[in-house]
Amino acid sequence: MVERFRILVVEDHNDSREMLEEFLTEEGFTVESAVNGLQALERLLRTPRPDLVLLDLMMPVMTGWDLMARVVDEPALWGLPVIVVSGAGSTRPIPRGVLASIPKPLDLHLLMDTIGGLQLQHGTTVAAIR
Repeated sequence: MVERFRILVVEDHNDSREMLEEFLTEEGFTVESAVNGLQALERLLRTPRPDLVLLDLMMPVMTGWDLMARVVDEPALWGLPVIVVSGAGSTRPIPRGVLASIPKPLDLHLLMDTIGGLQLQHGTTVAAIR
C-alpha cells in the first residue's frame, strides 16, 4: 500500500484549521494539525515528518515567522516544503525558507494548484503521487 502524502496544517483559528483539514482529507491527503508554531516544531522533529506544511503566520505561543527561523536553522528540517497561508504577508515579509504564499481569505483552487505544482526533493510532483 502506498502511503498518502502528509500535510501539517499550522493554524490557530479553529474554523480555518478544521475547514482545511476536512478539505485536504477529502482531496486524499493525510492531515495533521498544530495550533501554534511550538506545537508544529515538536511535530516536525518526530518521524515520519510531514511532506508539506501549510503555515499561518500570526499565532500565539510561537508565530510562523519564529517557527520558520527555527526550521531554517535545523539541519533535519532543511528542504521541508512550507506554504504560508496567511493574511499577514502584507504587514511583514514572508519568512525565509517558504516556497509559496497564499493570502487569506483562502482560495481553495489556488491552494490545490500550488500544492499540485510542488516539486519534491526527489523530483516527483505532488500531483504525481496523489
